[in-house]
Amino acid sequence: MLPLTFPPIVLSDWKNTKDTLHKYCRLVGAIREAMSKPLPNALHTNLLISRRGFTTSPILKDDSSTDKFFEVILDVSHRRLRIESNYREPLSIALTGQSLNALCDETCSLLTDIGIKPPLERPSFLEGIRGQFDSSPVRAYWKAVSSTRRVLKKIKAELGKDAGPIQLRVDNLTLSLTWYCNKIFSSSSIEQIEFGFSTGNDLFEEAFFFIAAFPDEQALDKILSDKKKYPPTNDNSKLILPYSEISKIKNGEQKLLNFYRCVLQ
Repeated sequence: MLPLTFPPIVLSDWKNTKDTLHKYCRLVGAIREAMSKPLPNALHTNLLISRRGFTTSPILKDDSSTDKFFEVILDVSHRRLRIESNYREPLSIALTGQSLNALCDETCSLLTDIGIKPPLERPSFLEGIRGQFDSSPVRAYWKAVSSTRRVLKKIKAELGKDAGPIQLRVDNLTLSLTWYCNKIFSSSSIEQIEFGFSTGNDLFEEAFFFIAAFPDEQALDKILSDKKKYPPTNDNSKLILPYSEISKIKNGEQKLLNFYRCVLQ
């Protein structure tokens, strides 16, 4: 297995590419949401992670074809949108920065070719502005996602059956693993601790790793073993580890594991 790598990710270097990737993920996520059976905690609205990128996972072609499945994959490593099925040859679209409207049209056309009624609501994807999708920052981001996923898989194994799937939230490009850990709290409500990797947001523009709690945003304060080592944000809702602190050291994997494990001790 290849060693984990966390290449530098600088917002100013890939802001436009990031925005384009976000649009593409929203489109593929809409296909999964529209054609998958609803899952608890709205898990069917997100994308799963494969060796090559983000995927809808296999979806039943229709109710009358119980043995026919298709899958839409945002192949990040090769910058292609792939449609694979167990009854037709694979189809693909090169991702070049085309507008959301253009990609929606191309995707719907390929889905029609394999007998799928396009599930996308066109008014949601009519943006016709061409974007940017540069290969170098996309590769760096995918290496970061792949490495983070491997770390999260170790955390998931330690959490056991109380952990959800590792997934990409298409609304904000957040890679996350949720721990349903109400048993360690006195409250009767289900408490969720989320371990994640974010490309940045309005409050913290650069990429970062985080631990967050829901619905009780103060829950971390109850279980954090070392508040000096990993100080919470001002509102106590998150613990944040800047991505740059991992990318600049050789043993980034161990430091990230230690960060995620700080609420498990």
